[in-house]
Amino acid sequence: MENSNTISSKVLKTEPIKWRELSFVQDENFKEWIGKGDEKLQQSLLKYQFIDPFKVWFDGVHIFCLDGKHRYLDLINLLESGVDVPEELPATFIDCRDMKEAAELVLIYSSQYAKITQRGLFQFVEKFQLNLDNMPEMNLPNFKLDELPLNEPTDLTAPKLDNPPVIKITFVNQRQMELFEKHLQEISECYPDMKYSISLGEL
Repeated sequence: MENSNTISSKVLKTEPIKWRELSFVQDENFKEWIGKGDEKLQQSLLKYQFIDPFKVWFDGVHIFCLDGKHRYLDLINLLESGVDVPEELPATFIDCRDMKEAAELVLIYSSQYAKITQRGLFQFVEKFQLNLDNMPEMNLPNFKLDELPLNEPTDLTAPKLDNPPVIKITFVNQRQMELFEKHLQEISECYPDMKYSISLGEL
């Protein structure tokens, strides 16, 4: 697909389809589950229901799924376990020139262009007072959710932090300290309540 200097919509329509008749562009080994992703996706479907249409391409004969294969697989599993799943579910039809362009879009839908930061996650959870214990179906493999220091006081004058634990590190020269400061900035992303200061000449 060539780049263009204009943006146009390639979304044709969204309508219910017989989702069990979907065809797929990718092979079975294209993706694999992350950890307990299979189980968590099923929990998510049961809790939040079907909230995102399949992305599909109709080649004139078959409807190919561009995004949503793992939801399809888990819907099949839920159906076989006795869960009542509608015969038809919504799908958004995308205009593709041919199978090659459809394959490109499978990769595009599988791509990640942004990531959640540790600090951003902390602030988001606190802003909306979310209880992650009630969201076991959420799958964020890059985060250790049980280690999130949520609802902890961030003010060093707060009672719990009157005598905060402190680590002091002495460097041989200023160059070492400057190099380490970059690592400190990365660490602070994981622990947004952490406070640190850097100075010269103190032991």
